[in-house]
Amino acid sequence: MRKIVFPLLILLLFCVVPSVSHAAYIFKNGKLIKSEEVATLSVQEHYSAALEAYQKQNWEELIVQSIIVVKNFSSTPFAEEGYYYLGVGYFHTEELELANRFFTKYLKKQSSPKFFEEAIQYKFKIAEKYQRGSKKHVFGVEAMPKWLSAYSEAIAIYDEVITALPHHDLAAYALFGKAQLLLKEEEYKSSIETYQTLIRRFPKHTLAAEGYIGVSEVYLVQCQQAYPDQDFLDLAEINLKRFRQDFPGEEKLSVAEQLVQKMKEVYASDLYETARFYARTKKPQAAYIYYTRILAKYPDTTVAFLAQKRLSKLDFKPESVSPSSSPVEQPPSLLLELTPQGQVVEASE
Repeated sequence: MRKIVFPLLILLLFCVVPSVSHAAYIFKNGKLIKSEEVATLSVQEHYSAALEAYQKQNWEELIVQSIIVVKNFSSTPFAEEGYYYLGVGYFHTEELELANRFFTKYLKKQSSPKFFEEAIQYKFKIAEKYQRGSKKHVFGVEAMPKWLSAYSEAIAIYDEVITALPHHDLAAYALFGKAQLLLKEEEYKSSIETYQTLIRRFPKHTLAAEGYIGVSEVYLVQCQQAYPDQDFLDLAEINLKRFRQDFPGEEKLSVAEQLVQKMKEVYASDLYETARFYARTKKPQAAYIYYTRILAKYPDTTVAFLAQKRLSKLDFKPESVSPSSSPVEQPPSLLLELTPQGQVVEASE
């Protein structure tokens, strides 16, 4: 695969190079500058043209005028604000990498930037776009196609926002976005820690309730993708208990309760699979142990209903069997499926 992709990338690079090489340049102040980026007016006039383009939302013109100011009048205060307007222009033309780069330059140029909060808000919007699937350029070259995931850039930007405005409303949204993205990246522990930071730092914020739900979602994903460790369910129930304590009248409590219920179905299904395995291999005593364990630990699940039906048909009369004892042998295959709605479906044999 790499043998195919690399030549294609090189071919793309050569396809875009001619359009760049034909651009006209002049030598000014010891630097090569594109002819269209050379100042033809005073710094005040070019800056005014940039502001006019900003007001009219003419983003391409805003970029042109801001570049002229930055490149030709770099030692003036106008140039410092030019970086901010470059960030704005590139953001609205969907050149997110350039936008983020110029917002960073703007924030580093001054100790107290005039548009500090606005620049941070734009950075947050860039991270949100990246999280929703916006891509970055191959090799970071503007002329190359946008094919690459920018999840790592999004997480880095979220961290910038959280650090810059630690107790601002925007930091709450950044923590929430970061936690969601970490879950997508299967960074389960970090996702839970980020949700918990959100809850601790903003205990009365509406997103704190969403944070509790987010923690439950992470535990559900973990128990679905890995061996259903009982610790996941225990931790999810602790999280639900705290959610009830902190938000007793919250309507979304039911969402967290449903997620915990789905987890119970997963764990009950795991026991049911084992019970069915022993029933098929003519070991009714072992099957009985697992069926009764489901009824004891997860009585409110749909799997418990299936287990009760199987018990009634099981050719075994218990004498001194304890549900706490368990055979060592494990089943080789799955017999149940859990739908996204939390319903358990028994697979056909």
